[in-house]
Amino acid sequence: MPKLAPRGWQKEALEKWEQAKHRGIVSVVTGGGKTIFALSCIDKLKPVASLIVVPTAALLDQWWEEVASYFDLELDEINIITGSKKLHLGAVNIAVLNTAAKLPERVQTNECFLIVDECHKAASEHFREVLKLPTCASLGLSATPERPYDQGLAEVLIPALGDVIFSYDYAAALRDKVIVPFSLRNVVFSLEEDRQKEYDKLSRSIARSIQRMGADAPETVALFLKRARILNLSLNRVKIALKLIAANKGKRTLVFHEDIEACELIHHVLTENGVKNGIYHSKMTLRDRALVLSQFRRGDVDVLVTCRALDEGFNVPETELGIIAASTATRRQRIQRLGRVVRPAKGKDGATIYTLVATDPEIARLKQEEEDLEGVASVTWTRA
Repeated sequence: MPKLAPRGWQKEALEKWEQAKHRGIVSVVTGGGKTIFALSCIDKLKPVASLIVVPTAALLDQWWEEVASYFDLELDEINIITGSKKLHLGAVNIAVLNTAAKLPERVQTNECFLIVDECHKAASEHFREVLKLPTCASLGLSATPERPYDQGLAEVLIPALGDVIFSYDYAAALRDKVIVPFSLRNVVFSLEEDRQKEYDKLSRSIARSIQRMGADAPETVALFLKRARILNLSLNRVKIALKLIAANKGKRTLVFHEDIEACELIHHVLTENGVKNGIYHSKMTLRDRALVLSQFRRGDVDVLVTCRALDEGFNVPETELGIIAASTATRRQRIQRLGRVVRPAKGKDGATIYTLVATDPEIARLKQEEEDLEGVASVTWTRA
């Protein structure tokens, strides 16, 4: 028997899924308990086989542990599908999206229950083959099933997995104590003078390029990327992040940035000043990444500096403080990063997220967020 009883929202969503003939997409705020919900669906349906598809190896590891714990199984009793392995009937199967996308040509049974975690990723041209698997039931999971740059939700995900049948947002999660109360502290700062001039120059070039060739033209996109790098590599971002870390000494802190070079600099300065910290990014070896995550989970390091790699699938609920030193414009990334910090833990009565912003578009996005989260989060603005 499963060890964890479903929460109220999970029972309600399960009923909706059953009413929809075991098909549908469930939108759940990061940290809301979508993994347990999916496992309760498996337990209720008791299919001949289940296939859980995840976007990354890190998420596969977490699902593997969760499945084993929920159903009281040994890890070896769960089938992890790699390049040569096949879907096993009578088992829970887990695969990374890249591998799962190659499965349809090898799977003949139509008795599989397909669960797609972070399902928005499966709508891409490269991965959507996984949605062609013959199934007896389907479930899509995501904090943000909408895709900002195409019609993947309406044209790909809904036809394959079913309609969006249930949504669980921050307000509901806070009410149910699924997340802790949190405050957002937005820090407005000025770019260095030469960097501001370069940013303004690129903004004018972007406007001309959009007028001539459109926003999606490769030339325009290249200018957007160049401007983002100018913005993210501001040394003032690093200085303010370091001041915030010093002001919150001893708190379990996650620092998010967009650039490995800036992360290395923050890590170096912290180390030089005797702050117990680690760094995590995609250019490190798998072993080194696993080691620093373990150190952060155990509390051997107080501060973890990361470049994008922890936006999805990272679960250390003891984290009290988030510092978003640099970010992209995507709502999905924002939700994922907030979700890393607002999860409940023993003795944790709240969380704080600082966001550093320097330009009008960044400020406008956070103003809109402030409206959306009215009555949910405490929001303050300061100028550095």
